[in-house]
Amino acid sequence: MTSAGMADSPPPDDETRFPLSNFPPQAGERANESLRDTLFNSSHLKAGDWLTLLLGGVCVVLLTLKLWSGDLADKAVIRSGGKIFREVPLSRDQHIEVLGPLGTSVIAIQQRKARIVSDPSPRQYCVRQGWLQQSGEIALCLPNQVSVELTGSQKKYDSLNY
Repeated sequence: MTSAGMADSPPPDDETRFPLSNFPPQAGERANESLRDTLFNSSHLKAGDWLTLLLGGVCVVLLTLKLWSGDLADKAVIRSGGKIFREVPLSRDQHIEVLGPLGTSVIAIQQRKARIVSDPSPRQYCVRQGWLQQSGEIALCLPNQVSVELTGSQKKYDSLNY
């Protein structure tokens, strides 16, 4: 018993105090249904709306292809120890051996593409880089301090260019 002389009773739960049937549907539920109806109900989107969406999508694809693709490279810049070792044109097929602190790295140039064929570095990341052919692409063998960078008239866009 409390000081007022009434027995302690548990407080009523929220459902008894505020029954949900007294409230209108949630605004979010109406918004989701309205969005669903707008997107999938063809009576809301006219032919001109679909044409505008299609043309916008095509423009986005074309701009992406134009801005994110670089030109083909003209030459390869080979560095060893941070200094330019040699600049070679990609027009002539050849193998070049570059001496680094860990040993010799072999660079192949074939059909206007370049790659590092072998390297004494432990993880072989630069060898796994594969063939480079666009301007601005680079393969780095950091432990051996050897790199191959392709250059041309226009570099390929990446997040570092921004």
